[in-house]
Amino acid sequence: MSVTSRHRLRKILLSLITAALVAGYALMLPRQLFDVPYSTVLYARDGELLHARVAADGQWRFPPESHLPEKYVAALVEYEDHRFFHHPGVSLPAVVRAALQNWQAERVVSGGSTLTMQLVRLSRGNPPRTVPEKLREMVTATRIEWSYTKEEILALYAAHAPFGGNVVGLEAAAWRYFGHSPEDLSWAEAATLAVLPNSPALIHPGRGREALQAKRNRLLERLLRNGTLDTLEYTAALIEPLPSAPTVLPQQAQQLAGGLPAGTLLHASIDAALQERAQQIVDHYGAGPLAANRIRNAAALIADVQSGEVLAYVGNITPSSADADDGRAVDIVQSRRSTGSLLKPFLYAALLSEGQILPHTLVFDTPLNLGGFTPTNYDKQFSGVVPASTAVARSLNVPTVRMLAQYNSGRFLSLLRSMGLTTLDRSADNYGATLVLGGAEGTLWEMTGLYASLARSLERYNRAGAYAAGDMHPLTLTPTDTASPAARSSSPTQEDLCPLSPASLWYMFEAMSGVNRPEEEAAWQEFSTMKQVAWKTGTSYGNRDAWAIGLTPRYVVGVWVGNADGEGRAAMTGVGSAAPILFDLFSMLPSAPQWFAEPLGDMESVAVCRRSGHRATEWCRASGDPVDTEAIPRAGMASEPCPYHRPLTTDSTTRSWFILPPAAEYYYRQSASDYTVPPAATALRPLELIYPHHNAILYLPKGFSAGGETATERFVFRAAHRSDSATLHWHLDNRYLGTTRSASATGHTLTVAPSAGEHWLTVVDEAGNSQRIRFTVLPRP
Repeated sequence: MSVTSRHRLRKILLSLITAALVAGYALMLPRQLFDVPYSTVLYARDGELLHARVAADGQWRFPPESHLPEKYVAALVEYEDHRFFHHPGVSLPAVVRAALQNWQAERVVSGGSTLTMQLVRLSRGNPPRTVPEKLREMVTATRIEWSYTKEEILALYAAHAPFGGNVVGLEAAAWRYFGHSPEDLSWAEAATLAVLPNSPALIHPGRGREALQAKRNRLLERLLRNGTLDTLEYTAALIEPLPSAPTVLPQQAQQLAGGLPAGTLLHASIDAALQERAQQIVDHYGAGPLAANRIRNAAALIADVQSGEVLAYVGNITPSSADADDGRAVDIVQSRRSTGSLLKPFLYAALLSEGQILPHTLVFDTPLNLGGFTPTNYDKQFSGVVPASTAVARSLNVPTVRMLAQYNSGRFLSLLRSMGLTTLDRSADNYGATLVLGGAEGTLWEMTGLYASLARSLERYNRAGAYAAGDMHPLTLTPTDTASPAARSSSPTQEDLCPLSPASLWYMFEAMSGVNRPEEEAAWQEFSTMKQVAWKTGTSYGNRDAWAIGLTPRYVVGVWVGNADGEGRAAMTGVGSAAPILFDLFSMLPSAPQWFAEPLGDMESVAVCRRSGHRATEWCRASGDPVDTEAIPRAGMASEPCPYHRPLTTDSTTRSWFILPPAAEYYYRQSASDYTVPPAATALRPLELIYPHHNAILYLPKGFSAGGETATERFVFRAAHRSDSATLHWHLDNRYLGTTRSASATGHTLTVAPSAGEHWLTVVDEAGNSQRIRFTVLPRP
């Protein structure tokens, strides 16, 4: 090989070696310096620690924070590495000085390590101190300085330095030893934590604490000499005592923190004081009225309407060691539960939005059979007709089911999904009428968030004259910029704009404001200091869930009460069990400056029949019944005019009568003393079957045979007639059953024992008026 070739080969080898060294140097750092588990940490909006859970390895090691307090940085740099901000990771003067000190002492008395080198050592698990290890630390330190800023290096060191026992990192140390954030450290506290990682065992009680205090005071003196402290600050710091025993870290919002992934650091929107008081209120009821009824669980949310920020998150009653199996570790806020009646106001608003009803339009409240399902009101009574607003306020089931049929259950289900309810995962046919009666599931989180979104949308309209994109959004646990929808938590299935009209929302909140308070709040309107609240309760089938959600223009509060395992309690209702907690929570909140303003830009003034709630006709005025000028939703201008005031001619005289269908009239007149029954001979429809209805399905009880004549279950059929003296003739499948000659307090009733199968029932009065319906008898599934 020639000289030229050997020279070229040496250059190639040197280049390859250099490239390998450069590549090794560039790639020597792992993707993350520390592969260690972290504590789960939850902070309130003001930086107050709400909850901390020890890391998987048993250490109190909080996730790294990007910002360090100035006092701690000044103390740390002065104590460990006063040239930190000027060297590239290795301080040659420090290395030379350490070598001389070690040579003179004939033992290792100084390592000459910079803070960056100490960071390398921490990341490698504190291996034995050897010369090769020291060289590795020096090289790695320069590489770290290449990839990280000085501030990032300090933050990583502070997060992983040992502070005695199982306390690792500045954040954990500040809370464990001093009970507050590092941002609030005094000079004495900052100096203590700066010197502690050098000898972490000194923190424990005993003789070592004198050495710790001496080290702290020497550092304070150095800070005085370099001008960081003045004499007054130095003197005050010297007299501060060392921390005593470590403090117990707070355990608020236990269920929320328990649901966070291990190692999560969450700076939440929660108000620490409000959270504590809300938990106390829920715990108070949990230990008192709820416990007395063997109700073991309750949850509550408080949120700001405008931002959607959660201010208090009570996932359950505080667990106790004595109640290990009471379900109190469950986060009820995120649990799917039967919604009870909580969806009814949305249906009312949907009908108003489309002009299908007006706010006080009468809705039938008479017996109803839907494919074998016969809804009943909570009190088992019927009113004949009730205003739609009253149906919402009183949470009446039968009128609501009729309103659902009017709107269409499939359309209503789509509307609910578009507004952000993600738990409605069945078909409309599967839900049927139970969609508004508790057959649908929801979470306290989503239900409270939806009510907040609707209140937010109405407030936006009243301020700006239009809805804004992003107003319909879920609640959020992190502080947000309320002027920036993009900064908020959002759901990809939610629409940006509220699908319900402003006027419909205003009337919905008005109907919810008229609900009677729990017993202790019954006279709330008599006290000027009491807050006006729009609220809705719900009770699921079998009394398994009790709900109460209330709102003002400023706050929304949601409460759930029940047993996490689904056990029902007979005396548990939304009004009796959840609403008292709701109003206690509202009592500690500031009042809204004003109530929701009428959205007049979405309203029209029109004459409304006070008796029927429909747009008034000439016959409404002619009847002498009051006609009012009301502001109604603009869509309501196309609604049906009053169908109940009609002209009737008797004895050559024509006058206006308020006429209800016979079945509605029968129930209505039992409580409406001012109702005048029209003459039966002139009425358009004097006779009506109340039960069963056309195409009704009647079920035989379990145990009865479905085979023809062996099924002997008896049903009570009922009919209404406008004339109290009417005689009705009953026929089943063209077979005469009997005659009823007078309407008792229960109407015309006849006990019938039909066999299984399809039947035709005919009822005829003495004037030949009749009604014929078909029904089917089936065995109970």
